[in-house]
Amino acid sequence: MPRNKVPGRWIAWVGYLAAAALVLVFLGWQVGVWYLERIDSRTDPSLATCAGVADTRHEKAIAIGRALMKTMLIETMSPALSIAISKRGELVWSEGFGFADLERRVEACPNHQFRVGSVSKPLTAAGMARLNELGRLDLDRNVRTYVPEFPDKRYVITARELASHRAGIRHYHDDLEAISTVGYPNVIASLDKFKDDSLLFPPDTKSSYSSYGYVLLSAVMERAAGIDYRDFMLDSVFAPLGMKGTELASYREVYQPKVSYYDNVTPYSTDGSIVRSPFIDFSYKWAGGGVLSTAEDLTRFGDAMIPANRRGFLRPETIELLLTPRTGKLGFGTAMGWMVGRDPHLRKVAFHFGAGSGARAVLLVLPEQRTAIAVVGNLGHAPIGPPELLRLMNAFAGDPARPVFLVGDGLLIIAVVFVVARSILARASNHENA
Repeated sequence: MPRNKVPGRWIAWVGYLAAAALVLVFLGWQVGVWYLERIDSRTDPSLATCAGVADTRHEKAIAIGRALMKTMLIETMSPALSIAISKRGELVWSEGFGFADLERRVEACPNHQFRVGSVSKPLTAAGMARLNELGRLDLDRNVRTYVPEFPDKRYVITARELASHRAGIRHYHDDLEAISTVGYPNVIASLDKFKDDSLLFPPDTKSSYSSYGYVLLSAVMERAAGIDYRDFMLDSVFAPLGMKGTELASYREVYQPKVSYYDNVTPYSTDGSIVRSPFIDFSYKWAGGGVLSTAEDLTRFGDAMIPANRRGFLRPETIELLLTPRTGKLGFGTAMGWMVGRDPHLRKVAFHFGAGSGARAVLLVLPEQRTAIAVVGNLGHAPIGPPELLRLMNAFAGDPARPVFLVGDGLLIIAVVFVVARSILARASNHENA
């Protein structure tokens, strides 16, 4: 064999291996998407439902969504789930499933108000951004300038760091700490729960999820706004967006019709049975997990976080600032009030989950598809996962990856046919030469 043919063969082998690796990655991507979205569809004709909006232009997608919600309700054992979806700034579907109150058999409806847990954080971040646009809050100024009651921690802590979980403020020690019955008159007073604790790390050197960080952020916002934090959120975030069913929770929770809340996990339920949630006064963590809202209201907020919808609530550059990850890799990570990244179907998604006693919520915003999806429920920590959410997004937001899969699969078929045909022709040629 001539020596000059050896490098050529090595180059060919390297090319084959590279092509094989790309094929495996491509096939692994498709298999991974299928695996994530596999659903054991279950339904029950007797399930209670309460319709809200159903745009006939999306009849097929709504039928898919309705089946997914019924499956989700059964799989999670949730007493109630409520969903709302908007496209291009318009509500296209809202519906409630199950019972807002099991004992009274009150059907869950789209206007029912649920605890949304940590979905409160994107709302707080939007309020912070409003103050920044008004020039009343500097995102990079020491928070002690606004809240001198917060002790000196030897480092400068900023609103930007608090909003992106990079300030070193601790989270709850455990779920029991989150069951607070103490009513705080204002957010400054609620700092007492953690203000004397040491930082977990120097600010902006690491990331650590913290609801208490958002409590401190709300104190900064209150001082910057010059009014009570609850009044500021109502006047500057909820009211401008028409979120009439949204408020900061307390022992009053007066919004009607009222939802009852349930748990089936420890420490609330020790045997897995569904029990009523314990009494909680959320004044200790309004900004981080103390909002009550409806699925429809959350989609109204999601709409405002899509620049193309031109809501005018925040400037496009401000929204971009909020949705740009400050930590993470390959474009996926924690932004200010949001997690942001690309899903397996190549869609950019800004999202946040909420969980707590009696609380389960999901808010998804797809800026490029101008779609917002909100799901709320009244069973704490109900396991709402990727399969149903991905399929909901496929139905209402489209699937950008589908053309890629079709073209890629077509090319693979052509390549296989070419290789097989070439092999057959080579064998035939060798047989003739023999």
